[in-house]
Amino acid sequence: MGNYERLELDFINRTLALIAQYESDLHQYEFEQQFNYTLLINCLLGLIVLPKERTISYIPNERLTTEIKNSMGLFESFINPDIRELRELIIALRHAVAHFDINVVSNNENFLVDEIVFSDTSNGGVPNELVRFKSEELLPFIRYYASRLTRNIENYG
Repeated sequence: MGNYERLELDFINRTLALIAQYESDLHQYEFEQQFNYTLLINCLLGLIVLPKERTISYIPNERLTTEIKNSMGLFESFINPDIRELRELIIALRHAVAHFDINVVSNNENFLVDEIVFSDTSNGGVPNELVRFKSEELLPFIRYYASRLTRNIENYG
């Protein structure tokens, strides 16, 4: 493991590699010791917060049509209708991640992760729901966004 050649791009790629490494080793752990959603939320710092701070102009600015959402793997997740473009979504997620306005929802007695909710509580502490990811849709979304972002950095950076 060497130094970073291009910090932003390398950090994003290494964060994705970290997720892939964990996925390949996940089967070695008992179910109670599998922390894949903890890892994903931690990795949002490297995939959402850092890029927004350092490479905002490379964040894709495409409209969030049903077709694009489906390309992202978002079939059942909720995105606040006030958020119309991917860049707006990433900026909103950045604020939620940086301020830890994140909640995990379980719909069963075993407390399994069913949804991950990102909110904005800057309005007097009243949560405004930004995104409600179905648990199985967060990783495909992350991969879609990161691939689009890295492609933009590589092509235009």
